[in-house]
Amino acid sequence: MNLRALQCFVVLAEELNFSRAAARLYIAQPALSQQIRSLEERMGAQLVDRGSRPLRLTEAGSYFCIEARQILKSCEQATLGAQAIASGTHGWLNIGFTRSAMYSVLPPALKAFHAAYPKVELKLQEMLTEVQSEALRDARIHVGIGRQARKMLDCTTRPVLYEKMMVAMAPEHAMARRKKVAIADLAETPLITYSGYPSSQFTRFVESLYLDAGVTPRIAQECHEIQTALALVAAGLGVAFVGESVAMLGRPDIVYKHLSGPGSAQVSTLSASFRSDDASPHLQAFLEFLPEA
Repeated sequence: MNLRALQCFVVLAEELNFSRAAARLYIAQPALSQQIRSLEERMGAQLVDRGSRPLRLTEAGSYFCIEARQILKSCEQATLGAQAIASGTHGWLNIGFTRSAMYSVLPPALKAFHAAYPKVELKLQEMLTEVQSEALRDARIHVGIGRQARKMLDCTTRPVLYEKMMVAMAPEHAMARRKKVAIADLAETPLITYSGYPSSQFTRFVESLYLDAGVTPRIAQECHEIQTALALVAAGLGVAFVGESVAMLGRPDIVYKHLSGPGSAQVSTLSASFRSDDASPHLQAFLEFLPEA
C-alpha cells in the first residue's frame, strides 16, 4: 500500500464521482479506477459500492477513509517536521553539562541560541564530565560541556574556556589575608574535593597540583556539587579549588585566592565534546555560540 493509493481513495470519497476525483488528481479516470481496485484487492475488502447512484462508500470504506485521512495528515506533519529540522528552525538539542559550566560559558550560549532558534527544544542534563562520554557514545546527548575532558574515539573535543584555579577558604583561615597562596602552605589544611566517579578528571587535576608542589593532599570530604563543597568551606572544614568563573560570583562567607609557586601556571579547561559525524544543524548552530578558548 502506498500513499498515492490512499490519496486517490480519499479524494474519491470526498467527490463520490470518479470523473471529478480523477480531474482533482490530474489523472485519467481508468487510472483512478485501477488504483482503487488494486487497493481493494490488497486489503481484501470492497471500499466503494459502484452499483449505487450516486456512488457511495461501503461500511468498510467509510472506516478506512477516516484512517486514511489520519495517515495522510501524519505523513504531511512528518514531512513538514523533517523539513523544519533540516532547515534548523525546529527540532531539539540535548546538552550534557558539568555544573561549573553554568558559571561561565553555558548561560550566554543558551541565551543566544534560544534567541536565534526559539522553536528548537533544549534538553539540558547535568552530568559529570566522565558520564558525558558514555552519553555521547549512546547518542543520548548531542554535546557535552565538561571540565578536563579526555579525548574520545570518533568525537571532537574543542576547548571553550581556559581559566586559572583559585583556592576557596573561609575568611577566618590563617592565609585568608594573603594576596596569593602557595599549595605548599596548604599541606596541613584539609582538602574538599569533587568526586562521585572513580576517574574524576577534575579531582585528579587538583591532586596533580599538590603533587607538583611536593605535597600530599589531606582529603577530608568528597562532594558531588560545587555549592556543597563551598558550604563546607564556609563552615571551616577545609579548602576547595574552583575556576575563576566560579570565584567571580563570590559569596560573603568565602574568600578566593590565586595560587603562587608550583602549579600556579596550570589552567583548568572547559571543553565541548561532540560526535565528529553528527551532522545535526542545531548542534552546528549551538557550537557557533560557544567561545573558542
